[in-house]
Order: sequence, then C-alpha cells, then structure tokens
Amino acid sequence: MDKSKKQQASGLLETKSLASALPEKSVEQRPKYVQILQQEKSVASPHSTPSKSPTFAALGANSSGDSTAQVDSTQKPLTKKPVFKKNNNNKDLIIPNGKPQQKRPFRVYVKKQEVVGLPSEVAVREFPITPENVVYFNGSHHFLSALYPVTIVVDGNEYNSVEHYYQACKLYTLVNENSAAALKAAGTPIDVKKATKVILKQEKVPPAKINEWKDKDSIGVLKHVILHKFSQNEELQKKLLETGDKILIHTYIGDTYFAAGAGYRYTSNWVTRHTNQSVKYPEVVSAENVKYLPLIANGKNALGWILMQVRDEIRTNSA
Repeated sequence: MDKSKKQQASGLLETKSLASALPEKSVEQRPKYVQILQQEKSVASPHSTPSKSPTFAALGANSSGDSTAQVDSTQKPLTKKPVFKKNNNNKDLIIPNGKPQQKRPFRVYVKKQEVVGLPSEVAVREFPITPENVVYFNGSHHFLSALYPVTIVVDGNEYNSVEHYYQACKLYTLVNENSAAALKAAGTPIDVKKATKVILKQEKVPPAKINEWKDKDSIGVLKHVILHKFSQNEELQKKLLETGDKILIHTYIGDTYFAAGAGYRYTSNWVTRHTNQSVKYPEVVSAENVKYLPLIANGKNALGWILMQVRDEIRTNSA
C-alpha cells in the first residue's frame, strides 16, 4: 500500500478512503482464515460412548439364563455402591445417575470504567431515570444492535450489518486493505467478529494498538455507519424515532465500554434503584467526550449514547 492510502486510512472523516475496503473477491483470493472458519463450522462435537447401564441377574435364576426365572422375594437384588469421580479438571462431579453436577457459574472480568466530571463548557442532554424511560437491547434480533442483519451502503459498498463495517474499518487501519476486503467471506456478524480476531492474531497486532484504535477511531466509525443504517432504512428509522427520548441501554455483561457491563436483570435493577435521578450525556458524540459518559450499571454504554445522538440528528433533519 502506498503512503497516500495509508494516510487516508488513518483519518475518520476521510470515509471515501474506505471505498476500496471491500471489493468482490473470488473464492481463490480469499485468505486462509476463511478455511479456518469453515473448519470450525464443520467440526462435529465428539461422540461420547454411551454408558451401559449395569444389569443384574435375578437371584434364583437358573444357570441357563432363562428369562422366565422367578425372583426370590426374600432376597434383595445386588447393588453397586455409587462411585464418585472427578474429571481431570476436578470440575464435574459424576453422580450415581450418570449426570454431571452443574458447573459453577463462570466469572467475566471486564475493565472497570472511570468517569471524569463534566466541564461546564461541555453541552449536555439530561435524561430522567425511570423504568418507563428506558429501552434495553442486546443480540442480533434487536434492531438497535450492531449485530442486527441489514444492508447498509457506505461509499458505494454494501455491508450486511453495522458490525461488518466496523470490523472492516478496524482491519483496514490496523492491517491492510486486503484483510478488510476478505471480510466479504464472513457471512454473519458473529463470523465477522471471529474472523477479525483470527486475522489480528495472525498479523500479530498487539492489543495495545487495537485499544488505541478503539479509543481514537471506534466512536466516529460507529456513528458514521449507524447514521447510514437508519437513514437508508425507513422501517428501522421509524422504530428508532418511536423510542422518543428514552435512554437506550445496551445490556451485555462482557463489555463496559460500548455496553452496560451487565445483563438485563442487573441493569433493570440498577434503573429501579436510581429511579427519579437523571443522567447527563454530552451532546456531541466524539472520542474526546467518552470520558464524560456516566456509568449505566457497570459500563459507559457508548453504543446507546451514539444511537441517541443519531436519533436526535434524524429527528432534527426530518422536521
């Protein structure tokens, strides 16, 4: 890649530089990671050998094994003492009926977010906290999610979701154009996330560099593609505007930056505990203003913040 292209790729506003990010690729031109994904999908789960239930001969049966032999009612059938075994990891306890005990709940360790006090010169919008004034979203089935499958056209290229565009921009900047183009081979948004992780690992991109891109560019990239998503799809735009001025909260336990860092139950309890209080969001969506975002449950909820800003812009432009 020449220097001019590299300089364009590092800028947020130069979105035209991403126009060549996803040209059509033939199967032969797709990178090896696609084969890896295909192998992951085709690998069947190991077949466990069915355990044979112990059978006990009835006392008083004849030596020929006659199935009509009678059982002596004064005798008790032979039984085996229950054997308790543990696997190599000492996690699953095998109980007499052959079923493993339920595993202990796993713990998710995520980054703890800090909040910087809002300066007086930063324009804000204030939202009251009540259970009726909140919309929760999570998962590819929800229209507010970045994983929601919908065709989005940006700079002449089609993307199958917000996640497709977001990961393509990440690879375009951190790796190269060909890696970004290869994401065409990944069908679903989940496949895109997996493929991106594989490529970044293969290219040995350090986590510090990925986090630097996230802090610098991710907010602008997401706002750009989310604005396109709701501007180009009337039905989705109508549903977004129908949320009024409600707080949009991304409930996902594994992310304290873009989400609340908690699931629906914990987050809804948090909302109930903070009823009749309010949260203040910077009016301008930018990387510099992320540090001022208030905590919703355990996270910054940056994706919800971006969606609320896009909602305001669409409402203003359509008035």
